[in-house]
Amino acid sequence: MSKKESLLSFIAAVIFSVVIWFFVEFGAFAWIYAFLAVIIFELFFTFIYPVVIMPLFNKFTPLQDGELKTSVENYAKSENFKMKGLFTMDNSKRSSKSNAFFAGFGRFRRIVLFDTLIQKHTVEELTSVLAHEMGHFKLGHILKQMILGFVSTAFMFFLLSIFIKSPWLFEAFKTPNISVYAGIVFFGFLYTPVSFALGILTSAFSRKCEYEADAYAVTTYKKPQAMIDALKKLSVDNLSNLTPHRLKVFLEYSHPPTLERIKAIKKLEE
Repeated sequence: MSKKESLLSFIAAVIFSVVIWFFVEFGAFAWIYAFLAVIIFELFFTFIYPVVIMPLFNKFTPLQDGELKTSVENYAKSENFKMKGLFTMDNSKRSSKSNAFFAGFGRFRRIVLFDTLIQKHTVEELTSVLAHEMGHFKLGHILKQMILGFVSTAFMFFLLSIFIKSPWLFEAFKTPNISVYAGIVFFGFLYTPVSFALGILTSAFSRKCEYEADAYAVTTYKKPQAMIDALKKLSVDNLSNLTPHRLKVFLEYSHPPTLERIKAIKKLEE
């Protein structure tokens, strides 16, 4: 396990311990306190992760002046998108996968490009990828997915509060003594199919957002072929399956298959 994975595992263990403490100490209202604590932490973590934690494991370097920086800055200005800066991240030391993302909020917002992405894509392709990410921001996808995650978390904790000390639950597992710790373990088994069903719904919503972000990039940057070429290269870099079974896509994929995204982009040109 890497240092980054160890740190994230430690943080997850701390959160889990806090949740257990709430359910031990606060009875019927524990799910509300646990939910609020997790949400507050997630919001806080969203702010500090790209600024404090990620720099511990990756090097962020300001993007040098040149054609790429000029292209991205001009596009950002055309979309009235304010940012703190453009950075590259040395992802190549761990993986060949390519990506780009926005980090931070408000005036602290920054755009980050994997160095692997810059090495393999043209300026127009890179700007198209960032236009796609811009689409997620402008169309409210990030906020909507965050709210969806909050609702799912609240629902999980509410169900947990109902089942965690239910006598029939312990009878079903042949356990004579009722305890919060055992209740959480047993609930995990019961919640697995619920989590699976919710995962299908959230993945479907995520795929819809990807199509919309692609359309936004093509409409605003007006270089559909650059977006198509970028998707092709990204599928190679990330070892994507170009022709997955439809059922597998429905059950598991948070992103549409590359060929489907390309078809959707070409339809926009018609």
